[in-house]
Amino acid sequence: MRPHAPPLLLLALLLLGCERDAPAAAPGAAAPRARVTIGVHVIDAELADTAERKQRGLSGRTYLADGEGMLFPYDEPGLHAFWMPDMHIDIDILWIRAGRIVHIEGRVPHGDAVTIYRPREPADLVLEVPAGTAERRGWRVGDAASWTPGPGRRD
Repeated sequence: MRPHAPPLLLLALLLLGCERDAPAAAPGAAAPRARVTIGVHVIDAELADTAERKQRGLSGRTYLADGEGMLFPYDEPGLHAFWMPDMHIDIDILWIRAGRIVHIEGRVPHGDAVTIYRPREPADLVLEVPAGTAERRGWRVGDAASWTPGPGRRD
């Protein structure tokens, strides 16, 4: 990290580092998958099930196919914040609590390592999908959303 990072950026990194979660995965281990269902749509998601995977997220990726995403489960509902360091693709971010979408940030631009995105209310799941997915599929706050671990399938 650069020594002159903005204070807000340092705070965000500190908060990410304090996330309590499962132990780190073995280096090079493939992330587990999840099947996320919103209405009639199914997303094949990579599961960010460790603090390391949550911190890395989709950073460094250059492509995310339609019907794919990344799911971030949390033990407790909270105002889980996301930012876009080292992102090369635009995404939609959906926050979910108790099986309902509670907030959507659509078309979040890549390359903005300063803006921090938070939901308006606590959430226990966060789903990242390619930009425009929520709009194209008609997803709205209040829509039912569920997930199951294991192999997902694209619709």
